[in-house]
Order: sequence, then C-alpha cells, then structure tokens
Amino acid sequence: MSEPEQLEVYVLPMQKQAVILPGDAVAEVIPYEPLQRILDTPDWFLGLLGWRGVQVPVVSFEMLTVERASFSLVSVASASLAIVRGNTDQTSLPFYALVAQTHPVPHTITAEMLFETGDPVERTEIAKVRFNNDVLSVPNLDYLEAALLNALIQ
Repeated sequence: MSEPEQLEVYVLPMQKQAVILPGDAVAEVIPYEPLQRILDTPDWFLGLLGWRGVQVPVVSFEMLTVERASFSLVSVASASLAIVRGNTDQTSLPFYALVAQTHPVPHTITAEMLFETGDPVERTEIAKVRFNNDVLSVPNLDYLEAALLNALIQ
C-alpha cells in the first residue's frame, strides 16, 4: 500500500476565517510593509507593494469576499504579506499579495487531513475545509486574479 501524497500548504490567518494556499503558489512570505495606495480602485485593492523590483498588487481577501467588510490589522507589527504567483496571466499579473493577520504557517499535509464542510462558499472560494479544528477557505485564485486584472485596467 502506497503512502498518501504529501502537500505543502500555507495557512494564512485572517480576521475571521483563515485561508489555505498550496505551497507552490506562494513565492515568499514577508512582513507587512506600507503600500502605495492607488486612486479609484475598489476598497479590497489595498495598494501596490514594491517587491524585488516588481509592483505587486495587494488584496484583502476578506473585503473581496464579504461586501461591506472592513479592513484592519490587529497589529501591523505581526501582519504579513503572502506573495502569490500569478496563474492566469503571467505577463499582466506575475505576482500579487494577500494580507495575513499574522505570519502564515506552513504545513505538510495529505488530502485525507482536509474535510469539506459543506458550508456555502462565496464567489472568491472553491471550498471550505476543516483542518485540525479550524474551518479554512480555499480561495478561487482564478477569480481573485480576474478581479485584480479588472481593477488594474480601470
């Protein structure tokens, strides 16, 4: 009997519900830095981050997910940015970042360690899963990237 395939993932703590990302989607995790705000963009588009010579758009997953959600950090000192590799349009969006309340935690898991909750999902999610005792959002990265590209074009 073969061993289950192991997956590298990051769990990003958010204000209400954490997000789980595949490890290969995350380019780097860095401490939160001040952002360059861009006028006439949606509230969930927090601004641009200068990272390794590239301007990286920064998203509040919660604000994009829940209308009228507000963005606040429990502590700027403990907040982090997860730099995510673009998937759908490498030319226009090679990277973007998601804000986490604290440092994202890497885990090595197997698919058997995640249990779908059956909870309703938002347009920004493809599923909600239970991992240990937490319910985590599995983000719809294609939707996030499309929303970002749309905001950048306007």
